[in-house]
Amino acid sequence: MNKQLVICATAAVALAATTASADLMWDEAIDGDLSGDYLNPTQLFTKGVNNHVIFTTVGAEANGGNQDREYFTFEVAVGYQLSAIILDAFETDPETNLGFIGVAEGSVFPTSPENADPTTLLGYTLPGINNVGNDILQDMGNGAASQGFSGPLGAGTYTFWAQETGPSTDNWDLNFVVTEVPAPGALALLGLGGLVARRRRA
Repeated sequence: MNKQLVICATAAVALAATTASADLMWDEAIDGDLSGDYLNPTQLFTKGVNNHVIFTTVGAEANGGNQDREYFTFEVAVGYQLSAIILDAFETDPETNLGFIGVAEGSVFPTSPENADPTTLLGYTLPGINNVGNDILQDMGNGAASQGFSGPLGAGTYTFWAQETGPSTDNWDLNFVVTEVPAPGALALLGLGGLVARRRRA
């Protein structure tokens, strides 16, 4: 009986580890530092619905005068969409400190960080501790002077730039949520269901 419990517990731990690794696109503690070159971002590959990227950014003042920037890129396949970016963790000190994350179309970032042009970006935002647990994708779409967007980002290749905005060190965990694009028939059924519900209330 005890042996069976041990086997079950071992299997559960193994399953949990497999599940955790299945939705991990990159973890700097395991995979090494993400690229700091906007023209040569780290190539990532989505694993399913949830796709975590875990990394650290360090401000120049805390890094010997060198700004620690992170650039990475991945493709959203045809029939899928990037429907959310959940800030699962953001650790920084002081707690009022903000990070920066921007997104652009294509497999390289279109603007140099030394002379950044926001009009080349799809969007950007300045996340902080108050954003932990929230979807920041739409905040990015509202970035001032950026091209802007609303709703999910469709099939295509996207490149991201993240960094610290001050002298602090930030620990990030971003979950890029990739979902199937609903079929037109499914959307129509959803609309019909809402119409029926409204008629019933009336």
